Amino acid sequence: MFLGFSGKHRQGLRQRLGHVEDVQLDEEKPVRIWLHAASVGEIQVAKVLIAEIKRQLPEASIIVSTGNRHGLAVAAQVLPEDVPCFFAPLDLIGIVNRTLETIRPTIYVCLETELWPNIIRQAQHHGAKLFLLNGRLSKNSFAGYRKIKSFMHDLLSCFTKISVIQGDDAKRFRALGADPASIRILGNAKYDQAIMQAEPNMAGRYRQMLNVHPQQPVLVTGSTHTGEEAMLIEVFRSLQQRLPDLVWVIAPRHLRRLTEIEKLFADQGIATMRLRQVQEQGRSTDVVLVDTMGELAGLYSVATYVFCGGSLVDRGGHNVLEAAAWGTPVFYGPHMADFSDAKALLEAENAGFCVKNPRELTRLLLYFIEKPEEYAVAGRGALKVAGRQQGSAQKQVALIKEDLHSVTHSSCAHSTT
Repeated sequence: MFLGFSGKHRQGLRQRLGHVEDVQLDEEKPVRIWLHAASVGEIQVAKVLIAEIKRQLPEASIIVSTGNRHGLAVAAQVLPEDVPCFFAPLDLIGIVNRTLETIRPTIYVCLETELWPNIIRQAQHHGAKLFLLNGRLSKNSFAGYRKIKSFMHDLLSCFTKISVIQGDDAKRFRALGADPASIRILGNAKYDQAIMQAEPNMAGRYRQMLNVHPQQPVLVTGSTHTGEEAMLIEVFRSLQQRLPDLVWVIAPRHLRRLTEIEKLFADQGIATMRLRQVQEQGRSTDVVLVDTMGELAGLYSVATYVFCGGSLVDRGGHNVLEAAAWGTPVFYGPHMADFSDAKALLEAENAGFCVKNPRELTRLLLYFIEKPEEYAVAGRGALKVAGRQQGSAQKQVALIKEDLHSVTHSSCAHSTT
């Protein structure tokens, strides 16, 4: 517990101890929603939900807590300026109460499954209504929670509504004692963002940027990690024998690796250009390295074939529905733990393809090159999956809106013990 008091964690120590007087609260709005987003992944979910809260509940102000410095840094970059973000308090009753007395939330929202018992119980005790949104519960987490089922039953009973991503999540929450009437299966708000980015004019803009014609094949490998580019070179060379005009666009997960990747390709005798160079000078190579942030989702619009990185090496994978939103099947390696729900959705429609190694990826891509009708069917399946995720954030925020009137007219029932 007290490791949080030293080293890099000293930043925000006062906030961790419940002193949040420096958080800029909007005292003009009658409703205050506190979203807890544990880390970077949940911050991205919060971004989508906040946009929907602002649309559906303009009378609400919003604040966000997170658990680490990286989450706080990302929040400062991606969340609206009028949404303050602060370090979550340590889960000790006195510290939690100090925070709640300052923040005074009308609504407290846990994102995913970030369950801090004292924050949950004390928030309810202070009169807030509690919601668990975008809930997920893996097999491993469920197995651990089952050992304390009675405790979990009491904790989950504090929530007015629980929105989960998939049916399996709902079954696990019910098995832990959550009230079935409180549970809704509403999909993953994280993927709403990908759907919204699928603008019709985007493909034309990126084709012009890359100087590729509509029938020209483009391979986009998104969010690649160390070791993956070297493995994918053999895939590219094999595809080039069948598709000599193939363009390969590589978006590394970390831009600091660009020089390392350029050297790798130079050593293999493959010329590369950075995307900024392409924009300024025009493309003169078959391989383009993305050297700007925020371009990947748009680049998927021109992709004929997509491989999602962080999956041939064990880095948890990448958001496969960003590509699926364009009606493009998605290929990935075996390491997709962070996006297992999206992987399962695509595979159920035969629109997502897991490969064990580069050779298997090559074989499958060459198969689909020869079977364009089958590939088109897979693309329609991808679009179907992405379309079903649309509106998840809207539905989740609607849960809050439905219950809000009872918050503003009466206090929540709670135990004083």
